[in-house]
Amino acid sequence: MKSYEKPNLILPVSLHDARLNNIEIENTIITFIMEDGIRTISGRDVEQTGKAKVTFPKVDFDFCKVYCTGKDNYRKEWNIDDFATKLYIKKPKPIIDIIDETYGYNQAKFSCNLTMNDEWFDCEIEIYHFEPMKYVWNE
Repeated sequence: MKSYEKPNLILPVSLHDARLNNIEIENTIITFIMEDGIRTISGRDVEQTGKAKVTFPKVDFDFCKVYCTGKDNYRKEWNIDDFATKLYIKKPKPIIDIIDETYGYNQAKFSCNLTMNDEWFDCEIEIYHFEPMKYVWNE
């Protein structure tokens, strides 16, 4: 009998509890901006970085979606470009906190809390990309 054992993926960076301040879209690149940084992990040591960016290159926008569910349990689907464009021009800006991150074949999914105008939403951001993600941060 043949078998395969999938190794656990342990990244030296984490977006858990990162605050997503902006989503920038240019051509086929999506960039997350976190003014308060992300966490770096080295063994048992975890440190908070300065301002950070995570870039998703060569995305397929047909499979990049945002789903938000409010207290009425209505689930709204957004195209990520519309979500980023319409949401971040609002005043005051929404607060998006990343709670969990999941990575698979050419895909990244983020479970988030979104707070806007004193309303809370459960939010999922799905990004399908064909090139490796890039994490960049200030010390």
